[in-house]
Amino acid sequence: MFTIKKLQMGLIMLTLAACTKPTENIKIVVDTDVIKYTALINVTDGENGNPAPANATITLSGAAAQDIYELSGNKEIKLSSGIVTIGLRPTIAPTADQPINVNVEINAPGYNKEARQVIFKAENKQQVVNIQLTKIGSTTPPIVTPPPPVYNNVALTFTGRCPNRTDLEIRPSVYVYFKKSGSNAAFQYLGYMDKGKISTNLLEQNGTYEFQIVYGAETYRVTQKIDQTNYNLTIDMPAACNF
Repeated sequence: MFTIKKLQMGLIMLTLAACTKPTENIKIVVDTDVIKYTALINVTDGENGNPAPANATITLSGAAAQDIYELSGNKEIKLSSGIVTIGLRPTIAPTADQPINVNVEINAPGYNKEARQVIFKAENKQQVVNIQLTKIGSTTPPIVTPPPPVYNNVALTFTGRCPNRTDLEIRPSVYVYFKKSGSNAAFQYLGYMDKGKISTNLLEQNGTYEFQIVYGAETYRVTQKIDQTNYNLTIDMPAACNF
């Protein structure tokens, strides 16, 4: 993956900066913020708001398709829990007068095909593209999910963990979803986490929530009760540790 090659020199510098002696408390910090222009594709069943079926596929086309990668740097693009984050390779970028477009097509057995054009603009480094699938023959309009209620601000810091590499620490830059723990409701969009940090006003005090991210075609979740205004959370991210 190209991301790993571009990270290697930065990793060495971060390692040396993290310790006072070469053999003391060595920790390699991996920053996933390599792809700068990204779009989270969120595919749901329009009937109930649940994630797209597990056999749903995504296909990219257009002149820019060759320059699109999954957030982890993989060229293969596939959905996990109905979600995938795509982005432009770091060596290209849209300009104010020349956005970059790519066509996205979603197919799933028993559902109508859905197609969207994703437009990467210079002034918009992150975006969410919601795509609702409708069943073939259904006349029911797609469900409209109301926005979540607003509460006081809570700051979250996520640290990615490598199960087999205690010397690695991940600072994820990813889109985050959430829902009340134990709820049958679908996950809702919380916001974009920048280098492991996100602030939100969508979490109720004394509520317990599941947080979900998708990275490297894998879905990762962590649960936390909210009774403070700041939290440090650890989430396993094996897909970010393969180098």
